[in-house]
Amino acid sequence: MITGQSGALSQRLKRDSAGGLTEKGIGSLDAKTAIGFLLIIILVSLLGWLYLTQASQVTTTGYRIYELERERTRLQRENARLMLEIAELERLENVEARARQLGFVPPERVEYLVVADYPPDRSSPGALVATSLEENLGSTSFQREEAGNEASRRDSVVATALASWWEKLVSQFTTWVTLQPGSAMAEGTP
Repeated sequence: MITGQSGALSQRLKRDSAGGLTEKGIGSLDAKTAIGFLLIIILVSLLGWLYLTQASQVTTTGYRIYELERERTRLQRENARLMLEIAELERLENVEARARQLGFVPPERVEYLVVADYPPDRSSPGALVATSLEENLGSTSFQREEAGNEASRRDSVVATALASWWEKLVSQFTTWVTLQPGSAMAEGTP
């Protein structure tokens, strides 16, 4: 009985499938199946296009980074070369040679000029310098003999002025460092 029914079932399936082939034709699909296949093909194509676009952009960006790194390396080498050239040009021998080419000669006698009120906020060294300059301008032959003593006083005035200028510079630098964000002194550590 089971074998009889299975034989009838298989004959009926063969007949239905043969009838279906004759009605739809070989290789024809219904509309839902065709739309499904078309959507799958479109989705796979879109994913492939997105992947290729992204891969192309990554490659282009990588090449641009490589080119920029080469340019940076070239500029660093050029900067180092220019710094070397500057250092060579600033050598004392080169500066002297260029000065001689321009017609400068070494001085025979060096005279120092003391500027009154330098540094600007210290009036006492400036007042001493102004007084000594007035005395030097109106000096007599007797005072010229005492020029050695005057020169030593002038040197001490210059030394005092330079020392006070240096103290002020160090103070300004310390203040500047303290005010810089992220500095150790700004955070309270010495």
